[in-house]
Amino acid sequence: MTNETSSGEPEQTLGDGELRFYARSYMAQKTADENFLRWESCHTAAILLDREPDRPYPDYGLNGRQLAEGARIAARRMALLLAEAPTGLREVLARKIHTFEAMAPLQDEGTRSNAIFMIEGAMKRDAEQLGIVLLPLSNRPGRAQ
Repeated sequence: MTNETSSGEPEQTLGDGELRFYARSYMAQKTADENFLRWESCHTAAILLDREPDRPYPDYGLNGRQLAEGARIAARRMALLLAEAPTGLREVLARKIHTFEAMAPLQDEGTRSNAIFMIEGAMKRDAEQLGIVLLPLSNRPGRAQ
């Protein structure tokens, strides 16, 4: 909303709806651990729902495949929230790496969403800041080549 000040200059004001939205956003902030646990829960739910893709869930008007996709969408959001905040803590970086490694091999993940690429970029930046060199999955000890 724009009002005019006494000098004739436009004054920007924020409406109640906007301020409530910002307040909810601020209050909804979670720690890295909380975002990781939510990601893990959503990711696991998608795997479980994918086991019976054609099973109807009449209370929700969807089948297992559709609910699994909803769980993947929620998991991506939690992963993005985890990745978004830079970290100087190795433990948090480890959670980001785990999230990336769990999502990267999923079929069509990179075509459904850019989330995995955004998570990878955030993970690499954090590792760089911590002085850690990340190796590709195929170059890690104990991995089949």
